[in-house]
Formats: sequence, structure tokens, C-alpha cells
Amino acid sequence: MPEKYKKILVINTFGIGDVLFSTPMIRALKAHSPGALIDAMCNERGRHILRHNPDMHDIIIFEKDDFREMFKKSKLGFTAKLIKFMKVIQRGKYDLAIDLSLGHQISLLLLLLGIKKRIGFNYRNRGRFLTDKLNIDGFNDKHVVEHYLDILKLIGIKQIADKALRVSPSPELEQWADSFLARGALSGKTLVALAPGGGKSWGEYAAYRRWDPANFGYLAKKLSMKSEAMYFLIFGSSEEKEMGRAIEKGLAGKAANLCGGLSLPEAITLIKRCALLICNDGGLLHIAVSQGLKTVSIFGPVDDNVYGPYPPSERHRVVKAEGVRCRPCYKNFKHKTCRTHDCLKKIDRDKVLKLAEEALFKTDEKK
Repeated sequence: MPEKYKKILVINTFGIGDVLFSTPMIRALKAHSPGALIDAMCNERGRHILRHNPDMHDIIIFEKDDFREMFKKSKLGFTAKLIKFMKVIQRGKYDLAIDLSLGHQISLLLLLLGIKKRIGFNYRNRGRFLTDKLNIDGFNDKHVVEHYLDILKLIGIKQIADKALRVSPSPELEQWADSFLARGALSGKTLVALAPGGGKSWGEYAAYRRWDPANFGYLAKKLSMKSEAMYFLIFGSSEEKEMGRAIEKGLAGKAANLCGGLSLPEAITLIKRCALLICNDGGLLHIAVSQGLKTVSIFGPVDDNVYGPYPPSERHRVVKAEGVRCRPCYKNFKHKTCRTHDCLKKIDRDKVLKLAEEALFKTDEKK
């Protein structure tokens, strides 16, 4: 029988999609050891995903860039910051740590702090400070959720029934969202969410995963002709505000550009109230999946079998360019620089429109 643990630390320092992908694993841990206290180490955006998760006890914030900046400014300041951070981990008195960071630095800290059971991935020999590890050459052969669940086999947990992604907004934010819609006279509307950007995880290369924003405007305009009750909410970061504004302008009062105007928790609660999300691949796609929406998502350089909607369902339609043999080119956490962007440019917007219409108006679809 698998060993029971009392204090568990789950480490995932990546973006909101990756943190969401770890929620089935966290739930399986709690089901196996219902008396255990499970903490997470993640960045601030990840905290918003786990904050109200019923399986979580506490969250330790780790911003990698903050440590890097401090190291550049002052080696003494960096050392003091690191020691303070290590004391926070030490106070947890963990008997199990699950390191999903794919690096060696955090697992080294866990070793120095005396955490006896340290499990995770051995990617490029970076798992050398773990007590138990899975050898991988990247997330290439199956969905990231499945890779994360495989880690539990190292502690004897093999049968996992519930693999759904979960985010639990707070009751206060649920009330805020209802009030937001009421103030805008949107409570009776059919809300469609648009996410024409690509999120923050690709930084300056965000355009490599971004379908032409004008296509989102085209889709919204065509869909708006189908129903007077339809209204569009445009989600994205502050850097994506201008593309949201262009789409809003073309919809003549039937859209609200929310790019840069919401916190992540606010965006989650509003997305929850939509009927459909049309988006590029990224964190907002997985938030929509976790909230039970139907989705139509555009995948260019990224493999949807690894990073797509999970679990796969007819409610989540993925659109990819046909006949583009170089896709997916995002492998081992890197993508190729590309001049043509054929994997996005060759996606037929009318095909996407048809899928969106089916999602909104087809009544006999099985859930």
C-alpha cells in the first residue's frame, strides 16, 4: 500500500496553464492522503489558480525573476533573500516534495533543507538531487496532465479517476461578476469570450502563437448577426489592449474590451459566465475548460496533444492548419523562429466560424 504523508509541497513555477494542469494531481494526492496538508510553491499568477482550491492548505510565492534581478543588483542581497526563502520552506516541515520545475536549483534547496522524499522529473539530468525521478526528454508524447499524474506512480498512486482541471473562484468574486454584468445590462445576453492574444508566457515571441486578431473580429461580427442577444467580452493582458480595441470598434456596441482591465480572478469569474471561448492556445483556454465552457481554440506551433484542452472532449474543438508539415515546432520547451507563420496563416477562418456556430447553436451535442 502507498505510504501516507502528512505535509506535502507541490512545486510548479510555470504559467497559469501549467499550474492548472497540476490540479488533478493535487486532488489525487488529497484523495490518497485525506489528512495531509498540501502546500504549493508557485508564482503570483499561479497563486490565483490555487488560492481557493479546496485541496490546498497554503501557498508559497516564488518569483524566479525577482531572484535573478536581486542577484544582478547585489550578491549579498540575493543571499539574504534566499536564506529568508529557505526558512519559509523549512517551517513547512514537509515529508514529501513534488518538484515539477524541471530544474535542479529548487530540488537542491529541498535536499539542503532535509526533506527526505523528493520526487519529480529528470529532464537533462536536472533531477539529480531528487530521491525518486522519472526520466523524460520533454513533454512530447502525451498531455502534460498525464505526465504530472505519472509522477504519483513514484509513491504508489496509480489509479486516478478524476482528471478534470479545477479552479474555484471565491464567493466574493462570484458576486462581483454578477454585479459587473448587471451594471452593463448584460445579465440576459449570450456572452461569447474572445482571447485574441497569446498570454505572457512567450514574452516577445507571443506573435508566434497568435492568429491574426482581425480574424477574431471577423468571427465576432459574423456571429453577432445570428442573434441580437449576443455580446462579446474580449480578454487579454494590458499589452494586448490595442488589438482588443480594434475588435471592439468593429462590433458597434456589442463588445467590451477588457484587456488589461481585470485581475486574473476577475477574468476567471467573467469567463465562467460565457457560453463559448474563442482563443489562441494559452492559459485562458484552460481556465475556460476548468469552468465548463465550450471552446474553439487555434493551435499553431504548439502540439495540442500535449498542451490542448484536457480532458479531450467534443465540447472543445481545436483548429490547426492542414498540410503544414513543420508544425508543431514547439518541442522541448523551445520553438523555431519562423518567417512564414503558415501554421497560423493557413487556418481557414470560415472553418473556425462553423465550429463556433455549432458550439453556440447546436442543441443536441453530448456533454
